[in-house]
Amino acid sequence: MSPLRESKKSSVVQPLHNILKAFIQDHGLGSGIVLNVIRRQWINIVGQTIAAHTFPDTIKGKVLTLVVDTPQWIHHLSFFKEDIAEKLRPYDINEVRFRIGKLPGQTKEEDRPEYKELSEDDSRYIENTLKNLKDEELKERFRALIVHGLTRKR
Repeated sequence: MSPLRESKKSSVVQPLHNILKAFIQDHGLGSGIVLNVIRRQWINIVGQTIAAHTFPDTIKGKVLTLVVDTPQWIHHLSFFKEDIAEKLRPYDINEVRFRIGKLPGQTKEEDRPEYKELSEDDSRYIENTLKNLKDEELKERFRALIVHGLTRKR
């Protein structure tokens, strides 16, 4: 290809890229694009256990709001808020907020199975959560509560 044609090609592509970038920024589409990328990657970002109880809902500024299916999970996730936010830094998210709600695709209560086996991810999650507790009796009580929460009517 001649240098003249190559220079015309690059001069056309660059402004088109700039036009698209400006269009996305001017119309506030950037956060929607980022939100869709986060939704597609959600299990990879936070893991299967947390993803099963959360859904990325909205982005305003650099704040991601997550829908969480139960108050117990909101309480539990509050301890991991900074860890989740850190995992979202590559997506230009600095803060995570939670709100209670129904997750998309969540089945009706009567359609849910009564009991579910713990996955390897669930077991690792439980052990990581409890590893710093020194009191064995307290640790076993928390373990029972977490297992119950993970295995009953997800």
